[in-house]
Amino acid sequence: MASHIVGYPRMGPKRELKFALESFWDGKSSAEDLQKVSADLRSSIWKQMSQAGIKYIPSNTFSYYDQVLDTTAMLGAVPPRYNWNGGEIGFDVYFSMARGNASVPAMEMTKWFDTNYHFIVPELGPDVKFSYASHKAVTEYKEAKGLGVETVPVLIGPVSYLLLSKPAKGVAKTFSLLSLLPKILPIYKEVISELKAAGASWIQFDEPLLVMDLDSHKLHAFSEAYAELESTLSGLNVLVETYFADVPAEAFQTLTSLKGVTAYGFDLVRGTKTLELIKSGFPAGKYLFAGVVDGRNIWANDLAASLSVLRGLEGVVGKDKLVVSTSCSLLHTAVDLVNENKLDDEIKSWLAFAAQKVVEVNALAKALAGQKDEGFFSANAAAQASRKSSPRVTNERVQKAAAALKGSDHRRATNVSARLDAQQKKLNLPILPTTTIGSFPQTIELRRVRREYKAKKISEEEYVASIKEEINKMLAVLETNILWVNPDCGLKTRKYTEVKPALSNMVAAAKLLRTQLASAK
Repeated sequence: MASHIVGYPRMGPKRELKFALESFWDGKSSAEDLQKVSADLRSSIWKQMSQAGIKYIPSNTFSYYDQVLDTTAMLGAVPPRYNWNGGEIGFDVYFSMARGNASVPAMEMTKWFDTNYHFIVPELGPDVKFSYASHKAVTEYKEAKGLGVETVPVLIGPVSYLLLSKPAKGVAKTFSLLSLLPKILPIYKEVISELKAAGASWIQFDEPLLVMDLDSHKLHAFSEAYAELESTLSGLNVLVETYFADVPAEAFQTLTSLKGVTAYGFDLVRGTKTLELIKSGFPAGKYLFAGVVDGRNIWANDLAASLSVLRGLEGVVGKDKLVVSTSCSLLHTAVDLVNENKLDDEIKSWLAFAAQKVVEVNALAKALAGQKDEGFFSANAAAQASRKSSPRVTNERVQKAAAALKGSDHRRATNVSARLDAQQKKLNLPILPTTTIGSFPQTIELRRVRREYKAKKISEEEYVASIKEEINKMLAVLETNILWVNPDCGLKTRKYTEVKPALSNMVAAAKLLRTQLASAK
């Protein structure tokens, strides 16, 4: 029985990549230094999975920023303001797109579905000249192969890439991003051909947009794309991976009918309805990559429950076609529990970080193959029971208070799905949530002011005054009791030297306005 990992954390067990990036951005280390740290991390990750017994090990899931930006680089879809003149995209252009520079702003950042991670939104239009401008996927496959580790190269699928994009500035909002499919597929073909020539036998396309409610036009784009790629993919085993939610029935039918595709990956932790679709009609002779180990949290898997699900699936797809996998990339978990020295043994037994989830996946695969580690499963069962019954988790007073709320007026009259649908129609919200109000002039203006302050073109007093001015513009249309002043996005990509003055000035502006508003009353 085979095992698979969708993706793995890239920061390193002790945040090695974070520190290397900050050092490089500060000019304290060279590009070669950053590349050395990155290569060491990749090597360690691949060897770890290989030693754990994982058969299908991913490559090209490492990133200096995010996987969508990596795809933008691969396709050469660089906005003109970055003055890229062609050739292989280097750190200067790559990080300018991600973080901006002294003269131009970064591209928009938005949430990666409903996770705490973000991605840089591609800016596309009819005039974009796509070209094969980053050979990262092939380079990293060869790098792993040179270490004696056979991997499955991972690419963001072409249709999901386009649907995650937005029309560039000056392009009509009604522009069909999917109309660019014929322009990007030739580059995907080049990448695929190079991977085949390098010896790859499997390739993984992440198409997470298939979990969304897509209309027939968008679903047809998946069929069109993979039909076009079919001849190039010939000779490769092709996995199309989905995650984060159920795959709707119509999308499931589209996915399992794609030409040239060998295997399908599903999130069976959040996708309970998908499990029923698989049982009611999975295509014969295809592989099922069953995502039963949760890639979204830090809790140990209930191995007995997962094994029961997997054994049920054996009868549907066949024992030789079932692959044990994670529900999504392990990017969203902590890296390794071994570094948690301040946790006691009981709590540690409840937890599984990325390194431990790799072991869980392989343990389940071995159990299906008749090599069940009874000691490992028994310890897991004891930990599951401990977590359910421990007073550290179960508090009777809290349970009674929660029970008292049931049926009370604290409950809303409509369920969350109905409310979300109403909000979508009323506010014309995007398919994917955004963490910023980047389309609002206030945020754009404050970003400009922040760059000037960072470049020491304006004083701290001028910075505070600018923030105050923009808040006043909002107060012209909002009541004071509903306006909260926040950073425009998460601060994890910023250094403390940037974060501290930015937050201090924001708080100073808010305090100044509170004082003035109180005086006005």
